[in-house]
Amino acid sequence: MNKEEKLNILKDLIELNTINDDEKLVADYLADIFIKHGIDPSQIKKVGQSDNRANLVVDINPTSTPVLAFTGHEDVVSSGDLTAWQQTAGQAFKAIEKDGRLFGRGTSDMKSGLAAQAIALIELNDDPNFNKHVRFLATVGEEIGMLGSIQLADEGFVDDVEALVVGEPSTTNNIAMITQLAASGIMPIAQPNPREFGRHAIYSAHKGSLNYTVIAKGKTAHSSMPELGINAIDQLLTYYNAQQAYFTTLKEYSNDILGRIVPVNTMIAGGEQPNTVPGSASLTAKIRTIPEYSNEQIASDLQAIIDDLNAKGANLTLQITGSIIPVYTSVDSPLANLARKLHHETWGEDSLVVGATGGTDAAKFVERNPKLEVIIMGPGNETAHQVDEFVLIDDYLQYIDIYRNFAIEYFN
Repeated sequence: MNKEEKLNILKDLIELNTINDDEKLVADYLADIFIKHGIDPSQIKKVGQSDNRANLVVDINPTSTPVLAFTGHEDVVSSGDLTAWQQTAGQAFKAIEKDGRLFGRGTSDMKSGLAAQAIALIELNDDPNFNKHVRFLATVGEEIGMLGSIQLADEGFVDDVEALVVGEPSTTNNIAMITQLAASGIMPIAQPNPREFGRHAIYSAHKGSLNYTVIAKGKTAHSSMPELGINAIDQLLTYYNAQQAYFTTLKEYSNDILGRIVPVNTMIAGGEQPNTVPGSASLTAKIRTIPEYSNEQIASDLQAIIDDLNAKGANLTLQITGSIIPVYTSVDSPLANLARKLHHETWGEDSLVVGATGGTDAAKFVERNPKLEVIIMGPGNETAHQVDEFVLIDDYLQYIDIYRNFAIEYFN
């Protein structure tokens, strides 16, 4: 496959509008590309299909073991204010090439990574000397709810997978971005002297998350006679103070790549009107979690706080609205070392191995297969989710080679 065809595949994917929906457009397009380039149609499966959504699973050399998998998601986030898209003249789903960059929604997160993995799979299938089992997993709904990875995990598509490469963005436009993150403490860096490393990072871990809402129920009354009511906001504030004291105890837990647990209260609401004792109130929070203290244990701790307050007369309820486990592979794992080696061979510079600030589909796959080793690396950059999102074309093309060579050297 020549450079022009590789670039056209990415351009075609960018021009498919898959904002949290319609991913079947991507699955159908890639399935046709795979068949056109000689991959056995019987090894191409569309999973969890509806009228407009489909995951895609493709295997080459399916009788061989072990299995290495590549994964990426087909959906993208909203395009936002189209008038702010200057490089594409207000068209987020028009792939525009300028000065070595390709602009459009999804170029960075993460259709460039998805296309690079797909093309690498085709090249591996064309290689007469390569006979190892590689699986390609393209998912729906990653941006909201990780729907596709849940479906694929539930149907057993990662049960036999030994290692997983996630094609999410791990590249920056310059090393300054990584050093700024390091200085902020958002991204702990185990390696010394981060300024000596290049702009192509490798993620071997990411935090999990626990989302929850605490609801306080009281009794409304006229505000001139508060003794006739039960103030739900007061109950919620009592819980809040106990919760904040609990959060301080979580500071003792830390991970060498991911740092500490990060709890954030994100929403609070209560009351009906200014002259009424509030009959209800709620607090919503998100906790970014690490392997050293599980989501389940934190949820249990929060429930214990509520049980204690309820025993004293409160009426509080805890609702867990989302739980994603953290993903962790050592920075010195064979997987990370191989990625580091290929980066050095490609760009002639060392790459930082760090923890990602956001979550990925890997969480649902690892939840199903806890032995799964994971790395996250892809051509996308910090313009993900922004207007005028772009990918450097050279990064995209070079990642095709990196993914292909990763598979070859992994099995060697």
